[in-house]
Amino acid sequence: MEKIESIKILDKKNVQYRLIELSERGISFEDVVKYSKKKITPKEICKTIIVRDKNGNKYAFFLKGDEKIDFSKAKSIIGKKISIVGYDDLIKTTKTEPGAICPLLLKDIPLFVDKKIFETEKINFGSGDHLHGLEINTKDLDKIIKFKIVSIAQ
Repeated sequence: MEKIESIKILDKKNVQYRLIELSERGISFEDVVKYSKKKITPKEICKTIIVRDKNGNKYAFFLKGDEKIDFSKAKSIIGKKISIVGYDDLIKTTKTEPGAICPLLLKDIPLFVDKKIFETEKINFGSGDHLHGLEINTKDLDKIIKFKIVSIAQ
């Protein structure tokens, strides 16, 4: 198997990680809990949601897996009304499908991280591959990618 692109990034940045193997394709928060081959902590599961404004500009929100975006907060953060991108737009933008989106692989898309992410010592998230997730120490996130901390969850 060719090394997953997100793992190459973590290796290059010398960030310790744990690869989380799934027995079946993980798309939702519930899938990750259900299909993880080893023990994981549900409160550490995070997701990346891609949104767009009416001009087509894309933004990424990274929040806990069981949380939802508060769209009124999002509008005040972005300065415009936003909506979640459609399936085809998501694939075109991220080169992957829902459930596998990895925040480390998003190029030229501003990333907004919900402050609740930092309540846990570790976080896990999509790797870009439906059968694998990644777990890192939360404090290492800023070693890997640029982001802005916001309050975006409902």
